[in-house]
Amino acid sequence: MPLYDYRCSRGHTFDGFSTIAARHDLRLCTCGEPAELVILHAPRVWGEIPGYESPIDGRWIEGRRARAEDLARSGSRPWEGYEQESKEMHRRQKENEDKLDQLVDTAVETTLTDMTL
Repeated sequence: MPLYDYRCSRGHTFDGFSTIAARHDLRLCTCGEPAELVILHAPRVWGEIPGYESPIDGRWIEGRRARAEDLARSGSRPWEGYEQESKEMHRRQKENEDKLDQLVDTAVETTLTDMTL
């Protein structure tokens, strides 16, 4: 899939993967402004990923299709980068803390009620 360059009205540039048909679709910059496709250099196309041993079961994985099959077979998902993974981790941690707080509050209320009887 080609990698294209985009620029927003504030002058920020970034790149993004896109199909050829969708290369002109609306993209938002990290500043929130809409960005347009710009030609800074020829679009780059990424080749196949190099082969590697699956950390899940030790099978040899050669190419994107084999990687997708390996992830599906194990019920895993691709790593989305530190920032995305960090946000998801903090969201789950907050959710777990809220559940724990609710359990503690319920236990305290039950104990206080039992003590007053």
